[in-house]
Amino acid sequence: MESVILKFILENQGAVDKEYLTCNLGSGDVIDDIISNREMFVLCQPFGQQKVVARTRLQLCRVRECLGSCYMLHLCKKFLFTGNCPFRTRCKLSHQLDSDHNMALLRVHKLESLSRTELRTLLVQSDNWMMPDICHNYNNGDGEFGLCGEGHDCKRLHMCERYMNRDCSCFKTNDFNAAQPYACLQRRGVPDDLFPSLRSVYANKLALKYDDRKSSAPSGGDGPSPRPRPVRGELRPLQKLITNGTGRHFTVLFLCLCPSDKTAICMFFIKGHCIHEEQCFKVHNKLPYKWEVREGSQWTDLPDNETIEKHYCDPKNTYSGGFPPVNFDTMTHGSGKVRRLSTTNSLLEPTFIHTTEWVWYWEDESGNWNTYASAAGHKAADMDSATMEHRFLSNDKDVLDFTAGSQSYSLSFQDMIQTNKEYGTKRLVKRRPRFVSAADVLTKRVRRPQNFTALPDSWDRAQIPQSGFTRVPLVRSSEEFKELEILFCKSLRGFDIVRIERVQNKALWELFQWQKTQMKSNNQGRNVTEKQLFHGTDSKYVDVICKTNFDWRVCGVNGTVFGQGTYFARDAKYSHSYTGDSDVKSMFVSRVLVGGYTKGHSSYRRPPPKDGGDINFFDSCVDDVMDPSIFVVFDKLQIYPEYVLQYKATYSAVARPAPQPVRPAPQPARPTPQPARPSTYVAPPTTPSYKPSAYSSQTHQPSYYQPAQPPPTPPPKKNDSCVIA
Repeated sequence: MESVILKFILENQGAVDKEYLTCNLGSGDVIDDIISNREMFVLCQPFGQQKVVARTRLQLCRVRECLGSCYMLHLCKKFLFTGNCPFRTRCKLSHQLDSDHNMALLRVHKLESLSRTELRTLLVQSDNWMMPDICHNYNNGDGEFGLCGEGHDCKRLHMCERYMNRDCSCFKTNDFNAAQPYACLQRRGVPDDLFPSLRSVYANKLALKYDDRKSSAPSGGDGPSPRPRPVRGELRPLQKLITNGTGRHFTVLFLCLCPSDKTAICMFFIKGHCIHEEQCFKVHNKLPYKWEVREGSQWTDLPDNETIEKHYCDPKNTYSGGFPPVNFDTMTHGSGKVRRLSTTNSLLEPTFIHTTEWVWYWEDESGNWNTYASAAGHKAADMDSATMEHRFLSNDKDVLDFTAGSQSYSLSFQDMIQTNKEYGTKRLVKRRPRFVSAADVLTKRVRRPQNFTALPDSWDRAQIPQSGFTRVPLVRSSEEFKELEILFCKSLRGFDIVRIERVQNKALWELFQWQKTQMKSNNQGRNVTEKQLFHGTDSKYVDVICKTNFDWRVCGVNGTVFGQGTYFARDAKYSHSYTGDSDVKSMFVSRVLVGGYTKGHSSYRRPPPKDGGDINFFDSCVDDVMDPSIFVVFDKLQIYPEYVLQYKATYSAVARPAPQPVRPAPQPARPTPQPARPSTYVAPPTTPSYKPSAYSSQTHQPSYYQPAQPPPTPPPKKNDSCVIA
């Protein structure tokens, strides 16, 4: 009966009036008993009419490549939303709702009978991570954005909160299709077919949030207080007496999350204001960390909190300053036990400020501590701190394998020991937070600046210069390298990739993201088309492009058939023609905001207007609107040179120049003279350029890529080659 009631509620957008539920499903006493289970149902009374809202404790796992040690669903959110993932071939998340891991969890939570759409309805109102919150700052204060200083860039919905439960005539937005809410929901991957039910979703979310707040408040009477919703805290055993079908009793040991002890720090309080105030289930502290010592049954603040944190963040320290010092290995202060409270892990909440970033270090033979993936006189590991932290969050008892140079290592999370697999050499490993001072907190307090741009997760944080750029080599075994290799080999065969380097230029990245934001605003908040495209160039121009971005005027002009801008190609084969004559050739794989495009023309120095006026312009030009393979961009802010790919011919004969073609001897005159036909051979450009030739789509390959004589038998190929003989 419990599953029948749950399915009935979910079929009615996640909540129904209690009277309607009773009329449709029978006996009120039976229903009252079932909906009293606050793990699955919440009974609320928003406007005098009792309403039953469905809920679950089950959530989607947010850790990529989780090994299955968590108690969350392993399911791609896009698949859950739509039943189909557009990135299914490359997506690393599970697309099987009925996997062994998922079915076990669904049975524990009594949800195994739900369909995908019913489960979606339940999770979007229960799992706060799946949908953006309503912005409270927007709902307070006057003006277009209320008290919200982030404006259109806010990650929360600028919607009237009262509108979710009743009609409201205030000036606040009550349309999910308005520019800011629509963009916010699209960023979270919310499909259009869910929009008609979003008002119910958010009304249900608010009801659940209100119930949680009411449950956590102290009871004013002598009777039993409502059972509080579990929150993050200490795991404590709870025995419960269960009766089986034969009437015999047995005891089951449960684990419940006890809300009495707060072990996480509230980021909203650090930011300036927490709407839950004293009812918040997190610690209110002005810094994102707090050191405490246990005295009897109570935890007491340690003095010199910031000093202890600074010593702890330096991996060479085993003890803090002061007397008695804190022993970081045993987490003791004299004879008292010590603990460190902190904010949420930065990998779990990447869009929040005041999160805690964890860094992984290893100790070398000289006693120096080095971050992973940072060379610092050693071979760089093929895993950085962020990757290790992801794996650690998935399973803190795992053993991680990685390489550094030619050596292979294993890292035991449980022992925090790194072992060389060949020589057996062992090194100590430490995981420490990145230090944040009180001054740092004040600098970014309230909110990130409006021009803040998050750097890509894949970037090596140890190699991001404040100015200029760094080219970080990719490891051949990494997914990042393999994806680029597949993209390159899709259209260009007969070459070996020598190396691929990621370009890390903070200034160019921030300009690119700023341009994307501007283009989205001009596109009524809708996403702008972004593509990964190739651009061949002479190797001598690689560094200047990495530093200052593309500028087609730097290296002359080969042709402007589709406009006077920077040319990019869908296929590596096309860009290969513009890589110069060196043995090792260079090609960029760039992110390009192509946006809305139209057919190009040689006279264009900027994209033409969309409507014949002087305000709305296309964003780029192409060779063929229906099937574009060449893109011309006129504003370099629409480009980020993301990777430098260097490659060479598979074997030397391919690169050896062939003799120049010999013109045929004149033919004897015939009775009826015919004009001589011109040669169709077109010589390769002698001056490298960022831009393709005006005749590029009709140009034959230069003769030195076509050996005059049969080449020698090629040597055996490596397994990772993309050559097709």
